[in-house]
Amino acid sequence: MYEAVKTIVLTLLILVSIVLTFGLWTYHPKYDVLQNLQNDEYIRHVSVSNTQVDTAMIVQPSQLLFHKNRAHYGIVDEEKVNQLLKEIKKWSIDDFENISDTIPRGKFLSFLHEKERLELVYPDNIPIDVYRSIFQIEDKGVKNISFDRIIIPLGSKDEIPVYFILTEKQKVYRAIATDVSLSEINKLNRELEKYPRYFPYVINETKQIFLPEKRVTMSRLQYYTDELDPDKFKEALFSDPSFVKKDLIAFGEEYTDGSRLMSVDFLQRILLYVNPAAQTANRNEDQEDDNLIQKSIDFVNEHGGWTDMYHFSRWNEEERKVVFRLMVNNHPVFNEYGMSEIVQIWGSSDLVKYQRPLFRLEIPDRVNVPRTLLSGHEVIEELEKMKGMKKELIKDIAVGYELIKDPERDKMIILEPAWFYLYDQTWKKVPSDKQDVEKRGGNVSGLE
Repeated sequence: MYEAVKTIVLTLLILVSIVLTFGLWTYHPKYDVLQNLQNDEYIRHVSVSNTQVDTAMIVQPSQLLFHKNRAHYGIVDEEKVNQLLKEIKKWSIDDFENISDTIPRGKFLSFLHEKERLELVYPDNIPIDVYRSIFQIEDKGVKNISFDRIIIPLGSKDEIPVYFILTEKQKVYRAIATDVSLSEINKLNRELEKYPRYFPYVINETKQIFLPEKRVTMSRLQYYTDELDPDKFKEALFSDPSFVKKDLIAFGEEYTDGSRLMSVDFLQRILLYVNPAAQTANRNEDQEDDNLIQKSIDFVNEHGGWTDMYHFSRWNEEERKVVFRLMVNNHPVFNEYGMSEIVQIWGSSDLVKYQRPLFRLEIPDRVNVPRTLLSGHEVIEELEKMKGMKKELIKDIAVGYELIKDPERDKMIILEPAWFYLYDQTWKKVPSDKQDVEKRGGNVSGLE
């Protein structure tokens, strides 16, 4: 009897062993699911900085203008701009109506600017869903349209019209704002004579750029910088950082897991991440891109990448490209190597390219040198003298800073005030004197 039981037990153990061995041989782990879980885990917990920002801080007007008694005034002061925007964000905006057909042909620009109005000019066409993240837009029916400026008639009513404009297509939507407070707007309106006057530079029948009438004074700034840790970006950007290999290259480092690549340029202090596999994904032609700007903002938020003040600059729907620009004292910063931009290019769902500075502005140097720049009229004269200049390709003109590396101090950045203009798709610096204009003949270096 004992021997029979022993034989049965041994037989069962052998059968269990065979089953377990077969299971080990045939088991296939769900790597894709595991990888996605790892990716989500890293994005949530790896942070370059502790800074989290909302959409309203990133998507800001590039100009804030008051039009009154056929005169035009520009508000640049960051604190006053923020106070005014804070007031508008409390309004309830509803009942959108397309009134484009009611504006007579040839009267589009006069409708925008001749009456007493406040104008918020945005740097590019902004989808309505992004505006919903900034303002209290109650109307759910308006969709699939973008606007590049908002017009608010000046007055003191509790209920006022607000006009959302798409200038390139002469589209005008009128909405109604309720629960309106106008204290900040009326305060600025009463003291407009304190602010610089602007004039319109007409590009065509639907576009004009407002520029300051008098010369502009700004200070040359210097900042000590703090280097960002590439390893934190490695942890945030790769699905499984443990598989990432690091190699030293000329002027920097490269990180790769065999499919993705992150390169670090220590000379220009720029990080570039590329994921070529995402580029091959088939894109649905009917796919809506209204969320691309918001997706790009959220992506940088996920790893604490807003290490300085950046504003939305532009986007390209066909290229699925979104650009954010460094801002200092409410002025844009430009650099020909991309040291002042955060750039993202998206596939159908995943990120294809991510380029950004690998430093933050830390401590301002106390030595600020005043600079006097050309007036808006003088800038136009310089531009129109340039050989080969096509006026219709001028998209924007702005005062900003050129970011320059200090040749003697590695940690120091110089911000030199200058005029810039957006020519087709590239920002360029306006030559600062006549000899420079004649010498270059319009072939100034691009800053994107």
